[in-house]
Amino acid sequence: MKKISYGGLVSSLVILLLYVGNFTKSKFFFAALCSVFVGLLVEMFGKSAISLIAAIGILSFLIVPNPGYVLVFLALSFYTFFRKRSLITRFAYLNASFFILSMVAVKFFNVSFPNVPPILYVFGIAGLQVAFFIYDYLYNRMINYLISFVKERK
Repeated sequence: MKKISYGGLVSSLVILLLYVGNFTKSKFFFAALCSVFVGLLVEMFGKSAISLIAAIGILSFLIVPNPGYVLVFLALSFYTFFRKRSLITRFAYLNASFFILSMVAVKFFNVSFPNVPPILYVFGIAGLQVAFFIYDYLYNRMINYLISFVKERK
């Protein structure tokens, strides 16, 4: 019964935040924040939370008007399964997700990359690695705090 209660509350919170975040300039912040709540579910329920992530993803695609934004959120949500692995594995997940999301954006959303010198792409990808390192640190701190908070309430 607790799984259903926590799952329902977190799912509704995540979808509400994703919907609100869609209309702000800080879409990545809201996607990252929602992934923390999904990460809490994964930490509490293990692999059985995959069905919750799938349900949240389907509902998000139906409710949130920006499917690219939802795809970024889903990539961040599945990061939870890699968070306790080595740093190399986590960065491999980041780069694989970035590559897949880039290909999906080009193929399905008609996004074209700007015609700039290649060194700018190198700096952009390096900046992505630094931003991910910071995200990883904050993500782990927030998950650990939320887990201790929920365990205190039991």
